[in-house]
Amino acid sequence: MKQSITAFILLITCVSLSAAESGAEALTDKSSPSKVAALYQKILAAAKKSPPAPGSIICIGSSQMQNWKTVSADLAPLTIYNYGVGGSKMSHAAELYITNLVIPFNPRAVILYEGSNDIMDKTGKTKPETVLENFRQLESKLHAALPQARLYVLGLVPSPGKRFELIDDIRKTNTLLRQECETQAWMKFLDTTSPLIGADGVPKAECFIPGNIHMTAAGYEVWKSVIAPVVVPAEKRFEPAAGR
Repeated sequence: MKQSITAFILLITCVSLSAAESGAEALTDKSSPSKVAALYQKILAAAKKSPPAPGSIICIGSSQMQNWKTVSADLAPLTIYNYGVGGSKMSHAAELYITNLVIPFNPRAVILYEGSNDIMDKTGKTKPETVLENFRQLESKLHAALPQARLYVLGLVPSPGKRFELIDDIRKTNTLLRQECETQAWMKFLDTTSPLIGADGVPKAECFIPGNIHMTAAGYEVWKSVIAPVVVPAEKRFEPAAGR
């Protein structure tokens, strides 16, 4: 019996790794730890093979970030590299991504989206305060290694369904992250949450894939409308072409 269980676990693990390595669709909040780890390793390997240009901007975060395929066009003419890892949490970003996907490549700025998967943790142990604790670890590592780098933090996406039932935790997490960002001039919190909620107090249907936690093109247009007016003017003068 034990051998059968072991064989089943190995089979599931192999399938998960194969799916991630073959470029499967962005992972959701149901992603297993093995899938998240495999996707992270794949992205890290690709980044090492073809490193981002020093002094560029790196995006890290969970699936909402990973799915932002139009980020380069939305934040043009900035040089952007998107290293979002679907299914990840703020703890992943603090312990792994900032250390291995950001600092070695010496970016001038980082755009971060994490927290949704933390709040939806089925164990019920991850609270807004835990997200803040992990964020503080991330910001400390970044500033110690790259004191000139700027950090832009995005508010949590108010996805419909069960996630929206935790809107109070989402808003509290946003408040804690915003207050933390206000303590340092090199950090900036951007409210990408409120514009995704309609006048009726629920997530805008057109901004989300039906029956899914992820955003549509309309949702990313909302992101663009909030992020671009802040990040592009602040970072445009640092583009290599700006000095020529």
